[in-house]
Amino acid sequence: MKKTVRTGILILIIFMISLLISSVIAPLFHKGINNEYKEEFKKTGYLSNLTCSERVLNIENNEDALLWRLRMIASAKESIVLATFDFRTDESGTDIMAALMDAADRGVDVKIIIDGIYQPVFLRKDKSFLSFCNHNNIEVRFYNSVSHIYSINYRMHDKYILVDDRMYLLGGRNTSDTFLGDVSNKSNIDRDILVYNTGEGKGDSFQQLEEYFYSIWNEKKVNTVKKKVNKDIYNREISRLQVRYIELRSEFDLDSFNAWEESTYPAKKISLLNNGTNTGRKQPRLLYAISELAENADEVIIQTPYIICNKEMYSTIVSMSENSKVSFYINAVEKGSNPFGCTDYLNNKEKILSCGATVYEVMNENALHTKTIIIDDNISVVGSYNFDMRSTYLDTELMLVIDSKELNKAIRLEIENYKEKSIEVLPDGIETKMPLYNTNELNWNKKMMYAILKILIRPFRHLL
Repeated sequence: MKKTVRTGILILIIFMISLLISSVIAPLFHKGINNEYKEEFKKTGYLSNLTCSERVLNIENNEDALLWRLRMIASAKESIVLATFDFRTDESGTDIMAALMDAADRGVDVKIIIDGIYQPVFLRKDKSFLSFCNHNNIEVRFYNSVSHIYSINYRMHDKYILVDDRMYLLGGRNTSDTFLGDVSNKSNIDRDILVYNTGEGKGDSFQQLEEYFYSIWNEKKVNTVKKKVNKDIYNREISRLQVRYIELRSEFDLDSFNAWEESTYPAKKISLLNNGTNTGRKQPRLLYAISELAENADEVIIQTPYIICNKEMYSTIVSMSENSKVSFYINAVEKGSNPFGCTDYLNNKEKILSCGATVYEVMNENALHTKTIIIDDNISVVGSYNFDMRSTYLDTELMLVIDSKELNKAIRLEIENYKEKSIEVLPDGIETKMPLYNTNELNWNKKMMYAILKILIRPFRHLL
């Protein structure tokens, strides 16, 4: 008996050590950019003198974000792809399921890929979701489910929708009430870009995203949902979704909308950046791309929920600041929805400022989840990439590089609104409250939490 217990304890210790090495220590050893990617990047042109057939729309508002998704799904005739980091069957998630169900009933082929980290908590036993997955025209797969415990830190952070061969939407919003529909105190503000092709065939960036999707769809650690549902439960849940879509069709007048071209801005060129699809350590492709795109810029504006840097990332900020006016827009720690990101900023604020960039700490009504880089007056880089080590070295990420002065101007107007609600912190540490900044003192609960986290997160900040 004692020997069995000792053997069990030894096995547990070995398992815990191996898990620590694979999940915490291994991600510390960051990859660099290889010459092959550098050459590929240099050969790709991100600017153009001509207007392309793909047009763009900036979607800033959460209610609009839901509406445009419903319009896209309602217009589908052949195929829909939905990729999302997080999917919930709350009100807006159910609305999306109802719309996708209607499309599937019309004969549209629906493919959905969801990151597997939240699956056991929110979806594994959800009767509505499982019934939805059992529709003949719907296939749902999960990226790197938690059963792959040794690769648990490598997540799919992509968020996009592809519809037929005509349009797609890509940005930073997950599929839940936090990002779609009515804005509440718990909602986050984000940004999506709708891309609509007015020409024949598929647009260039559409083809890039479609190719990327099939690459990740066929990754080894992507698994299909295969769980049967009781027939009575299936019929009940499907009927409920069908009734909900009848309400949505009437509420949003989904059948009559056709103003795609009139609602969008012209673009000269649109290109897709990605971080790779494998469940393992990544090359810092997006960090490299941003630094290269900003190389000769006069101004660089970076919107990110938080900043968590290693030595290479700090060096990138220094390099950009030597040649350009660089400014970051992040959540004020009093308002940020990610306590780890806020805490790391408190720990490393002086180091960030020493890189030469100005930081705007935004006190918005709702926390900002936006990921955007504005370069001069023509380039907008929008998608899912946070300026942190997780997005740079661990997760899959997507960003669109868009050469469009009209889009750039529209996004700049939104950023100016956030600027007015912020504290401007110059590289020398001088702070100025902007006109619409609303002082919100940290309560003792948050003060205590940040004080504890400032110590606890230090060994794990590369995973935050």
